[in-house]
Amino acid sequence: MNGNKAMIWLLSLILWTSSCDVLKPVSSSSSTTQPRSGELEPIQGRKVYDPKTGTYVTLQEVPTEKMDTIVWKEVSETNYPPIVSKVGAFPIIGSGGGVTTTPGTSQPLGVGEQGSQLLSSYNVAVMLPFLADRFNPESGQMDENSLWALNFLSGMRLAFDELSAQGVSLNVTLHDTRASEETTSELLRSDRELAQAHLIIGPYRRENVSLVANKIRNTNQVMVSPHSAASNVSDRNPNYIQVNPTLETHCQAIMRHAYPRHERNAIVLVARDDASEIARFQLFNDEYRRINKLRDTARLQQLVIPATSTTMTGVDVAGYMRNNDTTVFILPSWADETFIYGFLRKLDVSKAPYQAVIVYGMPQWMSFERIDFEYFERLNVHVSSSFFLNPLSEEVRNFRRNFFDRYGDIPREEAFSGYSIAKYFADQLKRHGTRFQFVMERDPKSVLQTRYQFERVVIPTTTGNEFPVIERWENKYVNILRFRNFQFEPAN
Repeated sequence: MNGNKAMIWLLSLILWTSSCDVLKPVSSSSSTTQPRSGELEPIQGRKVYDPKTGTYVTLQEVPTEKMDTIVWKEVSETNYPPIVSKVGAFPIIGSGGGVTTTPGTSQPLGVGEQGSQLLSSYNVAVMLPFLADRFNPESGQMDENSLWALNFLSGMRLAFDELSAQGVSLNVTLHDTRASEETTSELLRSDRELAQAHLIIGPYRRENVSLVANKIRNTNQVMVSPHSAASNVSDRNPNYIQVNPTLETHCQAIMRHAYPRHERNAIVLVARDDASEIARFQLFNDEYRRINKLRDTARLQQLVIPATSTTMTGVDVAGYMRNNDTTVFILPSWADETFIYGFLRKLDVSKAPYQAVIVYGMPQWMSFERIDFEYFERLNVHVSSSFFLNPLSEEVRNFRRNFFDRYGDIPREEAFSGYSIAKYFADQLKRHGTRFQFVMERDPKSVLQTRYQFERVVIPTTTGNEFPVIERWENKYVNILRFRNFQFEPAN
């Protein structure tokens, strides 16, 4: 992309990620008192609480359209100068999808563990699918698929402002992968800022994550994957950090929660007659043996249901349930909502009044639309999740308020993730230097939407090697949520 098109895209990005004057509220003579401590007023209508004045103000122009239908207009840079973060530049996107500014120079301050360089400032490259090539300058509309990246970046911008105030010096550059392997490969070949980055955050798609991870495997760069939860992105890579737990980690977390709260004979694994789903049973059996330190090699009960059975006719669920006790059903399945719904309905009609059940499912269940949540309530449904926002958390409420004050919109989930990732890893750089990943295990931290508890994933050896090869670093913390009072809440 070049010329006017690049400038229009830059304008859109600045408008979206900055609190420009054209979207600022106009003060109103009407006001009310400050909300009681511990409360957060809902964002609705034209009134917004202004923490600076302690009053409610009325917006004369409220951006109420959906984000993917906002029409951008050109404004005078003299009257409305672009807002530039003090932490680093967010400059014009160049023809290769990268950026054209030169990162600042860093002064060496010392050497830490694993030869980690402690510097006066660090170069951070953000590689996300902004999809600048799909922006329509005539209509002013963005491709809706760019919203994930823009929300993620907006959360990062709030974190960068806080980091700047705390004295953290970062040279931040943006790189548009355009969700393309070709573009990502070209950036890796030719972009100087990427080559000089100490930390790379992104990309989004698994294929592009693999390209970047393999490129930096034998360098001194560190890459943080913010979205992909795949376990086979890059092998033998001590520079690759995965924020989202893998399926294996989710299954392990479910097993650790279900057992020893319930004995082995009370647990039943359930799946369709599908090879990929049945293969997941092994993850639970392996974790059960690890918990018991290999003393018990018995396998958990399993129930395999014909893939074509939507009514569950002929499926004997009652035969697995215990009298005057609790039976735990674990379904590591999410591909077919109809199957999940059919099983829950079958379980509900088969359960006697003196029988209790708990059902463990996967995070995708929370977005199901056809299942009656009465089943979730009556069957004590639990799910694993890498994301949970505590609505009573003061930090969460402050973030929502700050995000709305700056961007005029409600943050999506990825905005919380962008904020947390930027804050956590910038702090790691500042305190531990360029090879910070080797000390992350000693520094778990609760963030807005989860907890970061990174561990090294190593290649098992039988030789007694004292230093096994690191496969990757992975966040091993998984929330276990239960459905109670028609909402999900922490089960612990």
